[in-house]
Amino acid sequence: MKKILYLCSFILSVFIAQAQQRPMYGQNRPPMRNERGMEMPPPPPRPMTREQRERLESFRIQFISKKLDLTPAEAEKFWPVYNEQKEASQRLMQEKQNDEIEFQEAMLAVRKKFKKDLMPILKTEDRVNLALKVDRELLNKMRNEMMRRKRPM
Repeated sequence: MKKILYLCSFILSVFIAQAQQRPMYGQNRPPMRNERGMEMPPPPPRPMTREQRERLESFRIQFISKKLDLTPAEAEKFWPVYNEQKEASQRLMQEKQNDEIEFQEAMLAVRKKFKKDLMPILKTEDRVNLALKVDRELLNKMRNEMMRRKRPM
């Protein structure tokens, strides 16, 4: 009887130990401390190398071209318009970051201009709307990939 009781308690303790939740990468980690014992801020993220930026750029071009099913002639006209819209969006983020309403109104104006400029290139309303959505889809895909890579195995 004692052996069965010991066996059951051992099995129960194994199940309890396995049920403990493991912390996600970077969470619940004790703060880093310097030699005096004072808490230090976490190290800043590493900047991307030129090779990483180039790979990311080629992935972005490939992803968008594939999603929009661009022909070479369309791609030749599409990318300058797309890059102009991206630069305008980045300028807005820097200039109007203090006033959210102004920022959103200006961003809407940039997107409307982008839509108007894309209409002669992509020809159909569906493809133009897809072009407006594909950027967000790309960001979500990249965010998911980054989260997948951060997870401990």
